[in-house]
Amino acid sequence: MQVPVSVIIPAHNEAETIEAVVCKLRSLSWVDEIVVVDNASDDDTGALAEKAGARAVREMARGMGHAVRAGLKAARNDWVMKLDADLERFDTALFAEMPAARAEGVGLVKGAWNDPNDNMPMTRLLVAPAIRQMFPGLNHLRAPNSGIYLVDRRWIAHQELVGGYAADLDVMLRVHASGAKVVEVEIGRIVHDARNLAHYNAMAEVIMAFFLEQQIRRISQELVVFAEDATQVIETALGALARRSRAGGPVTVFLDDLNAPAARVLQDALAAFPTARFVALDEAGGFQPANPEGETLLFAPYPFAQNEQAIRAALNVQDTLNVTPELILMPMIEDSPGLRSFRPDVSLEVGNGANIKRRALADLAQTAQPTSGPDVLREVFQTFDSLPDPLRIQLRPEPKTDAGNL
Repeated sequence: MQVPVSVIIPAHNEAETIEAVVCKLRSLSWVDEIVVVDNASDDDTGALAEKAGARAVREMARGMGHAVRAGLKAARNDWVMKLDADLERFDTALFAEMPAARAEGVGLVKGAWNDPNDNMPMTRLLVAPAIRQMFPGLNHLRAPNSGIYLVDRRWIAHQELVGGYAADLDVMLRVHASGAKVVEVEIGRIVHDARNLAHYNAMAEVIMAFFLEQQIRRISQELVVFAEDATQVIETALGALARRSRAGGPVTVFLDDLNAPAARVLQDALAAFPTARFVALDEAGGFQPANPEGETLLFAPYPFAQNEQAIRAALNVQDTLNVTPELILMPMIEDSPGLRSFRPDVSLEVGNGANIKRRALADLAQTAQPTSGPDVLREVFQTFDSLPDPLRIQLRPEPKTDAGNL
């Protein structure tokens, strides 16, 4: 049985064409529902869409991202196709190539078209070069900036999409960071109206700002935490984990007891983010990065005699990965052994993860009183390599040298 598809159409003042668009889509057998997102129109776009058989959703915040977020939220199916409101330019029968391209592990199918009047300056001069440098795993796409695509929304926190024109790129990069595959199919020929230099200048400003933000967010870097006690994770690292999750980056947390009250608080704090996963600590040996092309940053507790299980698990994982990731140590919570030995040398910004951390700390206080006050602006850690030599060697003995070979 074919998995059903919802179609969403962001539309601002499209009263002249929306009825014809909806009627054309209703004739396609694989379309289960049509959702027209009336994006602050001051004409009859919404009413005419409903008259033609679509479901209209009103979104008053102007911007492509706001409209896409509203459509993804409103759709009743997980597979959602996002289309433009000018479908009279397309051979819509070719849209069926996108659902046909779904396969195991695929999270996004991009539609690429040909326009004899458009040499794709934005893609050639900005989007494609940025992707080659930042996300080489997407180099196979001919039209990475395409606004026509089919996405499985289960892979991404779609409520976190940027509000503006770069939302289509945001969808793609979030799917890619999650570890799902992004594929592309040809959907035919389209002839757009000529666009002037001012149009492309405005687009370039938005897209450049978006890519610069992605550089800061580092969504391809997976954060991996090893801990016996979820309370320590909440108090010392949740801000960074929440910030990365909101950006779309993968987060994996290994805990000794996934059912402990603090562990449930931590899981609830990140429950809205599909890229956050929780695994039992004794299964850490089977860790595989969500996105093998991305980087990995490991977290473990600062070591003392009673808590070496987590840090040894982190060291074992560090040794198995193809590219050796950095290991940083979470500070001790107040009154823990070894607190005075902690020497922070790494600081991570909490940013928009602060509110999630605050709520989790409040929830934690209802189950087990936290022992230290939160710093919601930044979180500090110590690199494993900066540990005193005796402690570092105790945890990771240096290879023995065969004196006979000297």
